[in-house]
Amino acid sequence: MSTSRRWKLLEILEETSRFFIDKDIPDARLQAELLLADLLCLKRLDLYLQFDRPLHDEEVDRYRSYVRQRLKRVPLQYIVGTAAFRHLELSVTSDVLIPRPETEILVDIALEKLADVSGPHCLDLCCGSGAIGLSLAYENAEAIVTGSDLSQDAVAVSSANARKCALEERVEWLCGDLFTTVVDRQFHLISCNPPYICHADIATLEPEVRDHEPHLALDGGEDGLAFYRQICSAASDFLFPGGHLLLEVGEGQADQVRALLQQTGAYGSVDVSVDLNDIPRVVVAEKNS
Repeated sequence: MSTSRRWKLLEILEETSRFFIDKDIPDARLQAELLLADLLCLKRLDLYLQFDRPLHDEEVDRYRSYVRQRLKRVPLQYIVGTAAFRHLELSVTSDVLIPRPETEILVDIALEKLADVSGPHCLDLCCGSGAIGLSLAYENAEAIVTGSDLSQDAVAVSSANARKCALEERVEWLCGDLFTTVVDRQFHLISCNPPYICHADIATLEPEVRDHEPHLALDGGEDGLAFYRQICSAASDFLFPGGHLLLEVGEGQADQVRALLQQTGAYGSVDVSVDLNDIPRVVVAEKNS
């Protein structure tokens, strides 16, 4: 992509799209548009109103930097530094997973379970960017949320997102291993999207995930169930009677996680909800009253 010419917006989009296609970058045109919209501080659709806009040399240079990163398969969200999740625009770095659309299903279920609870206290384990916990606080004005993560860098990102979303008064962030941060406390709802990729399968993931997202948040041990075993064996001690545990699961894991919860005898019901692709995605357990 030469900077010796005066590029117009449409021209550079078309050139970048062709380049991405040649390099097997998925959704080439969309990716090119999103990167340019971020650089120019525009909404993506506003690009279509400015196709004849000439770009300054420094804008072209910055865009080339974006393109080089994407060619290295750095996820777009890490390049622009943000990711959308439900009603929130969250900051993301390579210290946290990029929030996925399927996780929004877990939040839907959580909000439904909390609808009739006054001043609910919620715990989100493996909180990462804070997407789940912040969404609960944002969409339930009475919710008090605690988020916990083993990574201090992840806690720093979630804390920054709380400030960004003006929710810091109703959320707290703790650094530690699962329930070790909340000893002797109980909650109306516990949620978690834990690491659930089998260790051997990480090498087979798309390069955007394998090479750039934190393995600490991906690696679920030999069979992908290591964290579920820990959570299922301990969670009921941290739930109020009638409280709910919500666990996001990987494809093919729902029945195994449900069995782990049923074996504890602590839950009156254990159900599974599917995502928009009809894949079993969230295991929902209600503690005995």
